[in-house]
Amino acid sequence: MGESEGIHGWGCTPTGDPPPAAVASNSTNSKVGCLPTWVTRGWRRNALYAIIIFLMVLVFLNIALTLWIISSLKMTAKGIGPITIVKDGIRLDGQAWIVDNLVASTISSQPGQPITLHSPRNFTILVSEPDQEEHAKFIIKRDGIECDGKVFDIRDSKGGNVFYASREEVRLSTETLLVEGPGGLAVRSAVQTPLIQAPPGSDLQLESLTRRLDMRAPQSIYLESRAGSIDITSHSNIKLDSVVGAIKIDAPNIIIGNLKEAQATEKSQKNLRGIKFYQLCACTSGKLFLAASDGTCAVQDNDVELCR
Repeated sequence: MGESEGIHGWGCTPTGDPPPAAVASNSTNSKVGCLPTWVTRGWRRNALYAIIIFLMVLVFLNIALTLWIISSLKMTAKGIGPITIVKDGIRLDGQAWIVDNLVASTISSQPGQPITLHSPRNFTILVSEPDQEEHAKFIIKRDGIECDGKVFDIRDSKGGNVFYASREEVRLSTETLLVEGPGGLAVRSAVQTPLIQAPPGSDLQLESLTRRLDMRAPQSIYLESRAGSIDITSHSNIKLDSVVGAIKIDAPNIIIGNLKEAQATEKSQKNLRGIKFYQLCACTSGKLFLAASDGTCAVQDNDVELCR
């Protein structure tokens, strides 16, 4: 009874100092009694089960994350979402955002659908070789378009030349160059063309606002009006000068209006029909005037205004 009364509580929490014999005999049992039996017995097996359970949780998390990524990106056997892998490349249905650079050999739209390239700033198309200087660049800015290169060539659907520009020349290969607008076409230097023609129902005007207008040709200059007349009006003199040949006016009727009439030096006979006929005369200065048909091409001595 003395030994039983000296020990109270559980084996791992003694309330008093047991006898030395009791401590020596129960030391092993007190250390083991602090943990459950299923932990103390086979701890290696329990650790292995814990690792297996942890790995299973990781596997299920990876499977769930993979399924979520596949469903979010809409991945299929043929592509990812709007991107479909085809024989010659990829096909995109919808819009695509290019963060950095896009390198491709061909960009085309679907049959019957337009293609739109949008950029909040500049849009640049560059053609060059690796580790070399730029060869050709096409830049679309907010307020203009720039093209850098040796030659700028525009062709039609059949491959024919339409517009060609280089440092040496600018060539326009088309049947008609149509310029619409009140200002027309302004050329600072010179225009060389085989034909200048106005569109049907419009007038053709060659105008120089502050300087003179020159028409030059190595052989000849031909003016023709097939359905109307040709009017030449000048504020000052109109001069026709031929250095080698002659000035030829070929027409069934030649009418020179507003010519002054010289007073006849001799009394002319009246025509029975009352129709006036005149003869065309010229002064020594080259000025033309009219005289009576039966008179002489002469003026009176006191007439100083006719041949001045």
